[in-house]
Amino acid sequence: MKVVFGETMKKYLILTLFLLTLIPVPASAEKPLGVEEFTSVEELAVSIASYFPKVQGEVTGVQGDRLTLALSTKDGLMPGMVLTLWRDSKDILHPVTGAVIGRTEEEVGTVEVTSVADTSSTAVVKKKLKDPQPGDKARITPRKINIAILPLRAENPEIIQRLTERLSELGRFSVLGNEKVAVFIKDRKQRDSALVKEMGTVFGLDAVISLAIYPSSEGKQMVTARIFYTEDASQLDTIVAMLDLKAGKQVLGEIRPFFVPIKEEKSITPELPFAARYFVTGDFDGDGNLEYAFLDAERLHIYRLEPTGWHEVWTENVSSDYYPIASEPRDQMTESIPPPSGIHYINIDAADINGDGKAEIFVTAMLNGKVFSYVVRYQDGAFRRVANIPGFLRVINYPGRGIILVGQDYDPVAFFAGAPKQYTWSGGKYMPGPELSLPRGVTLYGFTFANFGELNPLLVAFGDEDRVIVYSKNAPLWKSEEQYTVVDTYVYKPVTGIAAVMSKPAAESDKNLRVRLQGRIVAMDINNDGRDEILLPKNIGQSFLSSYSGAELHGLRWTGARLDDVWGIKDLPGPVLDFQVIRQDQSTAQIIALVKIKGGFFSKDREQVMLFSVK
Repeated sequence: MKVVFGETMKKYLILTLFLLTLIPVPASAEKPLGVEEFTSVEELAVSIASYFPKVQGEVTGVQGDRLTLALSTKDGLMPGMVLTLWRDSKDILHPVTGAVIGRTEEEVGTVEVTSVADTSSTAVVKKKLKDPQPGDKARITPRKINIAILPLRAENPEIIQRLTERLSELGRFSVLGNEKVAVFIKDRKQRDSALVKEMGTVFGLDAVISLAIYPSSEGKQMVTARIFYTEDASQLDTIVAMLDLKAGKQVLGEIRPFFVPIKEEKSITPELPFAARYFVTGDFDGDGNLEYAFLDAERLHIYRLEPTGWHEVWTENVSSDYYPIASEPRDQMTESIPPPSGIHYINIDAADINGDGKAEIFVTAMLNGKVFSYVVRYQDGAFRRVANIPGFLRVINYPGRGIILVGQDYDPVAFFAGAPKQYTWSGGKYMPGPELSLPRGVTLYGFTFANFGELNPLLVAFGDEDRVIVYSKNAPLWKSEEQYTVVDTYVYKPVTGIAAVMSKPAAESDKNLRVRLQGRIVAMDINNDGRDEILLPKNIGQSFLSSYSGAELHGLRWTGARLDDVWGIKDLPGPVLDFQVIRQDQSTAQIIALVKIKGGFFSKDREQVMLFSVK
């Protein structure tokens, strides 16, 4: 976390830091007003990185040397940041076909941001190569930023080295080695603007971070990091923080990887009257209240949670001409094999795709060797099954596009056939449209798109062995070492050929016939900083003879180089079968988990919904 100061506050802090070097600080002294507390060097590195977001937007207005930009606080923009202006120029033609394959860029100049609002920002021209025009592009380069750390004191070299390493690991910076910096400044006593410019010229740097570390009370360190652009040695900002590495070590040693949200409120609902396996939430009937749509082994149920308990709103009236029913034992919900004539549910999602103000419910299932989807919608005063769509369906929140419906064809051999397509509501029907490109090995389920502050959304998916993989433009960037085990869905391909005459146990044991569909993973901006966090469960305690005994809920944050486990909720009394995350207000989200609690000798298993409000 960073702190932005005015000139008066900066002078006060500099005076405070100077006094700290001369006067012993009592153990009970409090930190100076406005100074943040960090418990790791990594937090300082992330704070520095926040001043160099990968942003790009258009110039929407020009009034002399003052410009209006289509960039805002949500883009990570702050006053003092310098952006490059450019515009598209000549077409680049293919040497053989003559087709246009790109356009050259013409640099216009640079601007300095003076103010930032919720939807736009203003800037003044800093360097002009051409007259700015509306439609010009403004950006902070997506390439790596060349920086150096300039120490103002000789103490704490281990902190400086660690900061260099962490900045490099973020993937946003190319950091000049500390040895080269030490040689360069060896005989230079002045740490002034001339030195910053000279370092920029000699080493090709974009910015220099001058770092001062002063001892404070109880083993803490007062850190000031001043960020300078090397072109003219102008100062972007100052970060001031109290660095408490001792506290950080205690936290890491005791509860890592769990960093509890700022506030967590838990409530447990009454037991559900059926063995639910999947669920979604939404306002399905347009009355402004939240409903729950559950799937068990037989049908779809819609319930509302009221002060007196669960209230049934609607349940499917399943008959033989609707589809055959196949009940599954409660203790085999996660990996049971349905009879050949039975239905096996694959997924449930909900969203207002047709734009009538009520969320439709999209169910995907497998029946008699075929995968199909159907839509349930509230219309004419009742819930009705209004559409059947061959193949798979799911709802995706795509940054920049919003909520979209995506489908994919079914093939009995390959299972997922062809590229996924976005479905839209047109002419009273759900119509397939443009394709959605996915990385090799990623199927329609078990992934999400996330806005991590990059120029383009990144894709986060479950990979092999329940590890999380981050992709950029279908290329893997990072893979977790930690395993996040979810309760998956297993379905079986139709048995044909030689397998058709095998005994049932032999056919069912063939791994080539079993398809694993991975569980839900969610991206949402929980802390309202303009960047998504990744939320997912981790089921624990599984053994050869028994299923999961408990679960955890995790929140992961992208550092620019990897996903870090930043908070978690522990000690759930059973596995998380499914979960949802809904936004309650700008600062609060609610995680809703469907938890299976195992019974004892004289009690049956039960399903309960647990709600966690986090800020």
